[in-house]
Amino acid sequence: MIYGRDAFTDLRFMDAYVNAMADGTWDNHQGFVNGTPEGLSLGGESPADNDSPEPSANESTDSAAEATPTPAVTTERSEAVAAEAAVSPPFLGARVLTPDAIPFEEIVGYLDRQALFAGQWQMRKAKDQSREAYEAELEAKAEPVLQAWLERIRKEGLLQPAVAYGYFPCGRDGNAVVVFSPETTAELGRFALPRQRSGNRYCIADFFNDLSDGQPSDVLPMQAVTMGEEASRFSQSLFAADAYSDYLYFHGLAVQMAEALAEWTHARIRRECGFPDAQGMALRDVLAQRYRGSRYSFGYPACPNVADSRQQLEWLDADRIGLTMDESDQLHPEQSTTALVALHSKARYFSA
Repeated sequence: MIYGRDAFTDLRFMDAYVNAMADGTWDNHQGFVNGTPEGLSLGGESPADNDSPEPSANESTDSAAEATPTPAVTTERSEAVAAEAAVSPPFLGARVLTPDAIPFEEIVGYLDRQALFAGQWQMRKAKDQSREAYEAELEAKAEPVLQAWLERIRKEGLLQPAVAYGYFPCGRDGNAVVVFSPETTAELGRFALPRQRSGNRYCIADFFNDLSDGQPSDVLPMQAVTMGEEASRFSQSLFAADAYSDYLYFHGLAVQMAEALAEWTHARIRRECGFPDAQGMALRDVLAQRYRGSRYSFGYPACPNVADSRQQLEWLDADRIGLTMDESDQLHPEQSTTALVALHSKARYFSA
């Protein structure tokens, strides 16, 4: 197995591998005959194996850990989250937004360049580099690449953004949010959610009103977004053609555009429910969550059960936008996200 320190190291390996194959200096058993290129690690050990710290002398032993009592998990509402009036949505049930109803330039306006450049494209600030020099480097090198790809996406229709979202009657039952049919008020299912064992003891369920005699007393907004099947197809075609740099750039941009679409949809939900963002709110304020409520994506500590997306997709009729989940709980198309939305004034991100 081969491990690079980052995505660009992987690309350097592929370039070195192709050159070594061409000049006969690659052996399938020995690897690079003339020595391993700098920045690559060949063998069966992963970086995690090499970087794992040795246990410290003062690390707690198993017996000491057993002697420390673990706070019991409770189902009581956090004292930091008072009940509030239920939100008033513009409709109940699910709706879809197709590409012609989603202004592409508005989605670009929600694109997190820091996450794209440093995270997806691995263009990180050097250790001794000043912030000013780093920003200048991004402006000179990363921004032109971004603009070129956005122009190509516009011309060739490589991204087809689509949204399935809606509002469903709900209510809190301990550490679960119970979801009901908008048509019959029959129970559809529930999201069982973890509660913090200390601190404010938050649980996402606390951001919704308690069931009233077993009936819904609040509304749960939900959303599912995708960049479409063409994004996945085009990414795969770049990889298959050994166009690894283009693959890295396009795939990373498509992933971040899906996140931008999720932000755009979340802002739409806030606006529709009477909590619009301040006029002209800057993207940095959006990313700093200077608005009411929170969007909780599956797989994170406060909302860990990725498989819960399956029932959500069913309730949203997400197959209308071509969004599905396979047996291994992977979303298809790949560049897609799902989330629950809480509009309670105390709803913030937390680790459970």
